[in-house]
Amino acid sequence: MFKIAAKDLKLFFADKRGMLLTFAVPIALITLFAFAFGGAGGSSEPDPLKLVIADLDNTETSKKLIANLDSLEEFVVIKATSDSAENLVIKGKKPAALFVLRGTEDSIRAGHMPAFELKYDQGQGPEVGILEGALIANLNQISGELLMQAMSAKMPSDSLMQFMPKQSNASNGVTIRETPLVKEKESPVGLIHAVAGTAIMMLLFSVTGMGSAMLDEKQEGTLKKLMMAPINPSSILFGKMISVNVISIMQLIIMFVYGWLMFGLDIASHIPSTVIMIICTAFACSAFGVFLVSIAKSKAQVQGLSTLIILTMSAIGGSMIPSFIMPAFMQKLSIFSVNYWGIQGFYDVYWRELPISDATFLTRVAVLIGIGLLLNLIAVRLFRRNIIALT
Repeated sequence: MFKIAAKDLKLFFADKRGMLLTFAVPIALITLFAFAFGGAGGSSEPDPLKLVIADLDNTETSKKLIANLDSLEEFVVIKATSDSAENLVIKGKKPAALFVLRGTEDSIRAGHMPAFELKYDQGQGPEVGILEGALIANLNQISGELLMQAMSAKMPSDSLMQFMPKQSNASNGVTIRETPLVKEKESPVGLIHAVAGTAIMMLLFSVTGMGSAMLDEKQEGTLKKLMMAPINPSSILFGKMISVNVISIMQLIIMFVYGWLMFGLDIASHIPSTVIMIICTAFACSAFGVFLVSIAKSKAQVQGLSTLIILTMSAIGGSMIPSFIMPAFMQKLSIFSVNYWGIQGFYDVYWRELPISDATFLTRVAVLIGIGLLLNLIAVRLFRRNIIALT
């Protein structure tokens, strides 16, 4: 009994990389989630909110109002034209945009609090709610200060003191008119995220398992027999790539059809774009699985690496943790994950309903294809060195 235990422990510690990954994976995940939920570091200050502003009034007063907002630590102001501000919301790049309406300066000079318009994406409700809550308090304070400055320039100080309580009773603050640019669709945003995010994460695990079958063939001697056949060694890897891609496409199709049959995901209205996204996502995920197997030398290493990398990508890419609650630096890291580009592409299809010809949608497709090509190219080179040469 003790000899068997000693033998197993000896084998475990003999695989140095596999042993390290056994301990590194939970440590890495603890670190990741600590950063994601704000538990790391000594500062509890929230990240500044990115505020897109379109100045339709374009007066000295409106410019001063925007400058005052920009000086606050709560906001990072992004100035934009009316069309570009709307496009940022429609394309999902920003949750909302504030419009300083025409007549803002006239309203303040007349002694009235101004009105604003907030155009937003209903699919990003939590982010919009946080932004609007911060806006109301600050717009009231800034507009009130501008109002008092305008009044003080028009009347003596004693008359101004009489005006102040009257004005405070007459006004309840600024008015913010809400206009949804991206409205609720037949497929709720939560359903789209659940199907796309889960499907991509589970596909990454599946393709890694399929790819690691090559290491089993190596251990069992099957790969050596294939090497003795009159075929190009690279054809072995290409054959594996084709089979993994076909199975990946089938898996994604089944997942999305299930979402349609069970939960009403609106596939019927978006068949062409859905097919494109499924093929591109499957290609990128399959390439990742083959790449991961090509850099590992044992099944234990594949299991450790896949758990660490896939869970990390799924966390920062949006499959597990909504991106808006993560720190800004982690949101920037999300672009390095397959999950991010796949999820955003399916959002483009079902939530934003972008046409296939749209530049934003084509960018997601191009990035997924680029990831697949790059990882496949690396996998071919590593396959020759790490697997064929050692068979």
